[in-house]
Amino acid sequence: MSSPVTEQRLAQQRAIYGTPLAERFGALMNVYRLSQRSLARVLGLSAPMLSQLINAQRIKIGNPAVYERLVMLEERQDEPDHERVLAEVQASAPVLTTHTSRGRQALAGTPEGGDVAVQLALYAGPEALLAAAQAARMAGGQALAEVLERAAAHHG
Repeated sequence: MSSPVTEQRLAQQRAIYGTPLAERFGALMNVYRLSQRSLARVLGLSAPMLSQLINAQRIKIGNPAVYERLVMLEERQDEPDHERVLAEVQASAPVLTTHTSRGRQALAGTPEGGDVAVQLALYAGPEALLAAAQAARMAGGQALAEVLERAAAHHG
């Protein structure tokens, strides 16, 4: 059984990434037949950092390039030559930010029109997002309130 703190961190990972990072990393280690150490090397982060993310001791991937490599591995997992995919992803130098058509910066790996909560987090701080969530909830907008709360958690 996980501690309440771990459960809270896993919930934050779900809000930010759609699923806990342990599941995403685990799926990639299975598909590509990698150890944690090997996956960390391909992603460009230390093995202890990967372990901390897997165990929800850390919530977010701090380097957008690492997140982009994670997405690249996920997108290319059906390609037959896994060794080539791993080598190309490890050697890649992803762009750290992208620009949307509105001229605002978006997070790496988040396509324009991607996760609304992540996009909202780019426009306002957590306090403003939580205030908007409270107002939405009072007006009966439960779904909107949840998206705004996820956006506020993205800053955490």
